[in-house]
Amino acid sequence: MIWEIDDRAPVIEGLDAHGRPDPAYAASLGLLPAPRGRRVLAALLEWFLAGLIMIPAFIVLVPLLTQIAAGGFDAEKFFARDDLVWIIVAVAVSQGLMTVFIIVQLVLHGRKGVTLGKAICGIRSVNVKTLERPRFWRGAVVRYLVAYVSLVIPLIGPLLVVVLSPLFDIERRGRGWLDLAAGTWFVDVRKGLNPYDQKRMRIARKRVKTPEHQEKAPLPSLATPMARDAVAEYVPSARLSGGVIGAHRSTPSAAPAEGAAVESMVSAVPPSLATGAQVPSYAPPTPVPASAPAPAPAPAAAPAPAPVLVSAPAQPVPAATPPVVAEPPASGSDPAAAGVRAVLVLDNGERIEVRGTTIFGRSPSAAAGEGEAHLVRVHDDTRSVSKTHIAVIPARRGVFVVDRASTNGSAVIRKGSETALVAGHPAEVQLGDTVRFGDRTLQVEWV
Repeated sequence: MIWEIDDRAPVIEGLDAHGRPDPAYAASLGLLPAPRGRRVLAALLEWFLAGLIMIPAFIVLVPLLTQIAAGGFDAEKFFARDDLVWIIVAVAVSQGLMTVFIIVQLVLHGRKGVTLGKAICGIRSVNVKTLERPRFWRGAVVRYLVAYVSLVIPLIGPLLVVVLSPLFDIERRGRGWLDLAAGTWFVDVRKGLNPYDQKRMRIARKRVKTPEHQEKAPLPSLATPMARDAVAEYVPSARLSGGVIGAHRSTPSAAPAEGAAVESMVSAVPPSLATGAQVPSYAPPTPVPASAPAPAPAPAAAPAPAPVLVSAPAQPVPAATPPVVAEPPASGSDPAAAGVRAVLVLDNGERIEVRGTTIFGRSPSAAAGEGEAHLVRVHDDTRSVSKTHIAVIPARRGVFVVDRASTNGSAVIRKGSETALVAGHPAEVQLGDTVRFGDRTLQVEWV
């Protein structure tokens, strides 16, 4: 038995040639740095909450520390106090609550990239390289240790490390000395992309990784407007052997009345055709040489007899025959002989034969006017596929796919290039194309 071990390191997107994070890549994804004002507000909220927790200890310890500083502390009197038990309980409760508060802050920051103050202010912390959650030990523990070490120099240390150091960031992303030590970066989730929304982040990375073709200008319509100032619009009205006939869609007020249309059609018929008289065919005049004698006048032709209308005998109406039901083609037969216009293969291996309009989605439904459509229910745990996402429509000159105004959009991948679909605009697919709808894909194997 041969074991294959993949020892390659995971590829991290968004790094430059030196392995440093590229700010332009994060900006192209839609990540925005957290504003300095909201960061300071989040820190003040957390300090204020910590101060509320320590109020019982402050009430007890401040008079005691004042006595010690003044030199009037008497240990025997202190331990002989009647409220000594309550003093110990107040200090223990405050210290216990403060310990729980710090542990919760560490766990939330290391696992979710958020603390209580940052959650209120709409700020998240991510690993500056991977743009994912920060690591627990470096992203949270090291950060808080550096913050506590700065308290060795009261007021000046926290002011320099926490408040002023982000002003000297070369990349201008608001990363201070705490962020450099922890390898983190704070982003704004109110105006920018939330990095912990895995579906949105996956779609943003795909868009940055795969370039999209610029949408071509739509071709002019073949329809003729009935009014001079009306906008031409192509509407399939009937099908013939030569293709689809386009009719102009207009408002009911602009459309002529049915009786007026019939009158104009009747008035346009020549009188000769209306009476049933024969119309002489046109022949060009024969040139006559100058030396030739003038031709004798032709005798008057006898009047043509009036046509006699003879009614044809009524033909018997044949009896209605039962409809012929086509049998399904045998296995291994040609799909074209079975009326299959295309064969689509989903990413889970399921094969779908397209005989008419086929609609894909989590809970698809046909729109008004589509008639009987084949509904294909697609299972998607991430809910990136809309209820009615795309429709595959066969036509005389090919097979087309239409995005049905989905939430996450659709695209056609051809020879490594991805072209996003505009909602409501059909796009032709060819053999070998891959259609991406949400996080699911299907491949065209036969057209």
